[in-house]
Formats: sequence, C-alpha cells, structure tokens
Amino acid sequence: MPDCIFCNNEEKILSNDLAYARFDKFAVSEGHLLIIPFRHVANYFECTVDEKSAIWSLVEEGKKYLDKNYNPDAYNIGINAGIEAGQSIMHVHIHLIPRYSGDMENPKGGVRGVIPEKQNY
Repeated sequence: MPDCIFCNNEEKILSNDLAYARFDKFAVSEGHLLIIPFRHVANYFECTVDEKSAIWSLVEEGKKYLDKNYNPDAYNIGINAGIEAGQSIMHVHIHLIPRYSGDMENPKGGVRGVIPEKQNY
C-alpha cells in the first residue's frame, strides 16, 4: 500500500522473513518497539498462522534487544485491533513497551488502563 507508513520498512531494527520491528515515533517510553508484518493487513485476526508466529518471534527477539540496550524493569505488550479499540493505523502492529520503575505512580492494572476507570480494581 503506497500510503501506508508501515509498508515502508526502511526504519527496521530487527526482522525475519515475514515481519520487522522498528521504534515507535510516538514512544510511550524509551525503547518502545512496534512489531509489524511486511504484508499489508489491517487486523491481527486477519494474519496467517505463519505471520503470527513471525510476529511473536520478533516480540521475543525485541525483548532481548531491549533488555540489552535499555535495561527496563518490565513490559506491556499490546495490540489495538479495530478503530473502537484505538487502532489508528490500519496495518496491524504489536506494541512492545518497556516499563521502568517509577515511570508512573501506580501501574496496577497495566493494559486495563485503556479505560482509565477500569484500571484500578
């Protein structure tokens, strides 16, 4: 897709046959990676089994890269699948977000924070 920013994979830092990783240009934290299949597909649930395997392999490789280069204390992993879930670029991507001690006052609930009133339970 010529207008898709993720179909241009020139900024990749890691890759395999079906997917690549790059830094998020609007990073939540230092080292925030995006894991993206090469094939233009909008939704995670439309990926092939092989693409899903390649993507998750890069999540693991990305974690090793971030552990070595950024030394985070924890991680959030997230996929926005659909506009109502917050997806803004219609090319599937997984966020691998390094977390650091003290980066927020109370991280309890983690990804539940997508709906702030549901984060603390």
